[in-house]
Amino acid sequence: MTLHHLEIFVAVCQEKTTHGAAKKLNLSQPAVSKGISELEKYYQVRLFERIRQRLYLTAAGEKMRIHALRVLETFHQMESEIYQEGQKQHIRIGASVSVGTRLLPPLLKKLGEYSEEITYEATVDNTSTIEHMVEEYALDMALVEGTVNSSDLVVRDMMEDELVIASRSGHPLAKKENITIQDLEKYPFISREGGSSARNQLEQYFVESGIKMVPIYSCSNTETMKQALLYTEGYAILSKMMVEQELKEGKLVALPLEQREFKRTIRLIYHKNKFLSPIMQIFLELLEEQIKNSSHDTISQNDQNGIHFMSAK
Repeated sequence: MTLHHLEIFVAVCQEKTTHGAAKKLNLSQPAVSKGISELEKYYQVRLFERIRQRLYLTAAGEKMRIHALRVLETFHQMESEIYQEGQKQHIRIGASVSVGTRLLPPLLKKLGEYSEEITYEATVDNTSTIEHMVEEYALDMALVEGTVNSSDLVVRDMMEDELVIASRSGHPLAKKENITIQDLEKYPFISREGGSSARNQLEQYFVESGIKMVPIYSCSNTETMKQALLYTEGYAILSKMMVEQELKEGKLVALPLEQREFKRTIRLIYHKNKFLSPIMQIFLELLEEQIKNSSHDTISQNDQNGIHFMSAK
């Protein structure tokens, strides 16, 4: 027994003939008769009596009519509500700190300009936290830096982000043409919180070099880190785009670590079982448009910004 059977049954109740019901439902008359026969066979009861070429409900048929109307009304109400929910243009976007600070704001501006009906929530945190939120369906999609570990997520490489070892311009190492990891060992390490892809990269390099480096200062706020750099002898690994202004103004410098470059990939992630709603498709299109437009910049401009764009896959 299906909803289609109930629709046939109610139509026959209303029209009192299989011919009228068939016309109303745009079905053949044999299809309507078959539907009624299947219902009667399923419940093992007669639902109609034929009197003078018209069909009248039996007592059992009347009970079914009452319930069938309720079931169909509930179903149609559900369809209407779910459809309306699907038309809502709301998206929950996540981003890791560097992306959320520099790349996400212009995207959200474009999203808001696309339609007044669009609403969004934006969450900015470290990569591992954002990844977990996408896994748990707490976010629709996100832009993160570094490695994504979950096999439950769709991962699309979007662009490369250059990392620099930064310190204040008056730092003792600032005038050296090349520095080694052993040089860094002598100075305080100012770091992002655990789970940051930038911190993970530098700590991995420490391990490879046989050096145990413990941060003296750890925080999730990049602005706080920059202030700490300005007033201490410490150093930090940061996204170049996050310190671009300070580098131009000469407040901070990028220390030239010998024979080592740090880069990470900025990735778009969403759950592999996630239905891509219209608003998510719009966000994707705006993101790809921004990447396409940015890729037309000169190489020198990209190098200055510390961002290297990759073609969308």
